[in-house]
Amino acid sequence: MPEKFLLSSGMRVTAEYMPHLRSVSTGLWIKAGSAYESAALSGVSHFLEHLLFKGTETRSALDIAAAMDSVGGVLNAFTGKEHTCYYTRCLDEHFQLSLDLLSDMFFHSLLDPAELERERNVILEEINMYEDTPDELAADLFAGTIWPDHSYGRPVSGTIASVSGLTREMVLEYWRRCYSPANTVLAVAGNIRPEQVADLAEQRFGSWGGEQAEPPAAPCSASGQTAVVKDIEQNHICLGFPAVSLNDPDYYAVNIIVNALGGGASSRLFQEVREKRGLSYSAYAFVECLSAAGYVMAYASAQPASSRELLEVMAGEFRRLREQGLTADEIRRSKQQLQGNLLLSQENSSNVMSSYGKSELSLGQVYTAAERAERLMRVTEEDIQRSIARITAPGCLSLAQVGPEPLQVRLEDYC
Repeated sequence: MPEKFLLSSGMRVTAEYMPHLRSVSTGLWIKAGSAYESAALSGVSHFLEHLLFKGTETRSALDIAAAMDSVGGVLNAFTGKEHTCYYTRCLDEHFQLSLDLLSDMFFHSLLDPAELERERNVILEEINMYEDTPDELAADLFAGTIWPDHSYGRPVSGTIASVSGLTREMVLEYWRRCYSPANTVLAVAGNIRPEQVADLAEQRFGSWGGEQAEPPAAPCSASGQTAVVKDIEQNHICLGFPAVSLNDPDYYAVNIIVNALGGGASSRLFQEVREKRGLSYSAYAFVECLSAAGYVMAYASAQPASSRELLEVMAGEFRRLREQGLTADEIRRSKQQLQGNLLLSQENSSNVMSSYGKSELSLGQVYTAAERAERLMRVTEEDIQRSIARITAPGCLSLAQVGPEPLQVRLEDYC
């Protein structure tokens, strides 16, 4: 069980001692993601994440990059819809270096105007790269279709227009507003004692202030369809429904359902789309759960001549789920698959750190892998049937397509 500490600043720390390892994974988790951005600021969280690697008062960008490389460690970051995470993984003897680097970037980054312009160009190329990645573009389109006019529906990287319009003053103001103790969790897992983590964290993060970010309002989910024509070989299809939030009582039941639907090679979707019909190389489903909402989405791609059959099969699997439910054997196998994935993932310090950091930041509470597995296995067949009805309601279907010949359809024909 991890230990939790509250620093003098109000920042939360969670630390898991794993003495059988030589590694320590460290993550600074901040409530700063696309969900907290206005349309004019779209992409600012991701932009700021990039900029904090570009030099501080005492370290150049090269110094920051070389510090972890020189000891065989990893320093990186990522931005999501509801959080930004800066993380390291290194040998236990270099834990203090990790904290030094992270705190230096966190507090003393220069946001040099010249670096800002260079990095703006990098991010614009990153957006262009996503535009050339049709499955990711289709997934972003799907989010924007199911959550129109809401920050949940906007891409994490922003758009060419929004990133081009971000000024240094806008980035600085966002940094000051969101990077505060109440919005930040330090998560550590590995071969270091929790009390040592707390002491070292207090030295670096114990005396600073700021306000707590307002959580995003729950979006109004919509049923609709969006299509983008691209000169590529396949139509990429995303089909799905609104689902549940992270703290919903049916969270575990929905994950069991979606895993059985499209979570692996034995899932219904993979078997029907690829193994039985040979329509697509890749076919899967997943559930996106955020603080205020969620969705379940199925994805597959095929050449235009096969796309209508593919869409019919995908929609048919949702209908079969709604009308027939899951068998007791499917529920059992899905539970065991998820339980195995969950428990095996905890043999890696990075996975443990990420699990605890995200949980504490999003839910205000840390759940161990054993606690989560127990909740998973406690789900009943009645829970499953109730949750299926919630996430496959007729009239709530959404469709997003990217390809050379997106299908012209009436959604009501596929509900």
